[in-house]
Amino acid sequence: MNRRTMLSTVLVMSFATLPLRAQDGDSSKPADEAKPAQPTATELASQQAAAARETAEAAFSKLLTGATLVGNFTTDSDQPVDPAKLLRPDRYELATVNKIKGDVWLFVYVHKGVPLPLTMKVLWAGKTPVLTLDEFTIAGMGTYSARLMFHGNRYAGTWQHGKAGGLMFGKIETAEFKKERLANPTRKAIPPKQTEPEVK
Repeated sequence: MNRRTMLSTVLVMSFATLPLRAQDGDSSKPADEAKPAQPTATELASQQAAAARETAEAAFSKLLTGATLVGNFTTDSDQPVDPAKLLRPDRYELATVNKIKGDVWLFVYVHKGVPLPLTMKVLWAGKTPVLTLDEFTIAGMGTYSARLMFHGNRYAGTWQHGKAGGLMFGKIETAEFKKERLANPTRKAIPPKQTEPEVK
């Protein structure tokens, strides 16, 4: 076999094996390059719910960080109570409110200028956060149980301290609201002078 014939034979054999080599190359692709499976409807719903909860939790933290709860509380009584004495003013200043893990949150409550870190539970009724206390002891202050719901810029719920208990509710003065109020203080309205009616 001369040199030219040998070269032709080698070329023909090389081209003949190309399809086989291509098939071998395709079959050797790693499994992780395969097209990923699409999530099921249940998995997709779970992912969406988790994302919605994460967004709601971030909004709740932002709402209460630097905020002040300003409102009133009542005390239950079996005896008739003068309506004028039924409501008593209430105020709670919060430095920061952040989620720790699961349902556990860290509330830094400012009591008489002193920050008190309190680890408390927040449960969710759909999109609504509910601060939940069951026999929760605060050193030097006592043991409390409560259910406090937050919705928009308002809060409302119940409280129990030993044998005393009642309702509590009010508005949330956010950090942004307080900053804006300081920048633009409202002027107190001066009531008009009252004069005696003219007798004719």
